[in-house]
Amino acid sequence: MKIYFTRHGETEWNKKGIIQGQLDSPLTEDGIEMAKGLYESSKDIDFDKVYSSDLGRAYDTCKIISPHRDIIKTKLLREIDVGNWSGKTLKEVETKYRDLHQKYFNSPSSYFREDGESIYDLINRVEKFFEEAIYPEEDEKILIVTHGVTMVSMFNIMENIPIENFWTNRVRRNGFFNIAEYKDGKFTILQKAPKNPVDSI
Repeated sequence: MKIYFTRHGETEWNKKGIIQGQLDSPLTEDGIEMAKGLYESSKDIDFDKVYSSDLGRAYDTCKIISPHRDIIKTKLLREIDVGNWSGKTLKEVETKYRDLHQKYFNSPSSYFREDGESIYDLINRVEKFFEEAIYPEEDEKILIVTHGVTMVSMFNIMENIPIENFWTNRVRRNGFFNIAEYKDGKFTILQKAPKNPVDSI
């Protein structure tokens, strides 16, 4: 199985440096162009299945990339739920929630919150998606449109990276394909998108 997975196109909140989590903001014109570019580079690939997070920015991106295919929307591919951090800037969070912010980036195994998901919760949710869509190896090629931190979790599952080293894989830039192969129970990373130039949540 070959897996093509990408972060949604740039959004208004991406542009303003505002944390989205499971809230949403629309794609920018650049974000739409990113999705169109992915369509052009993949229009000749015959995907067996197309999966998208059910959040609007991912689904809107997916509709542009794969306009003629049925899209399987799933909550399992949502971005991590960061509770009341959503709608705030990274600087605001770093200042107002210093201890939790430090745990999030520097000690992810000890990051827990009552109003959202832990890193463990995210990994378990993504693992459930893998169990449903990838591990059965029923398809030859699939497309996945998801989110930055969710993709970090995907890479870490593929590369067997422990939660303590969660951020070894950084958030990738919007609008680039990452490609992996899954065969005989093993993943091979074929392509990683460029890293995002700034920390992202």
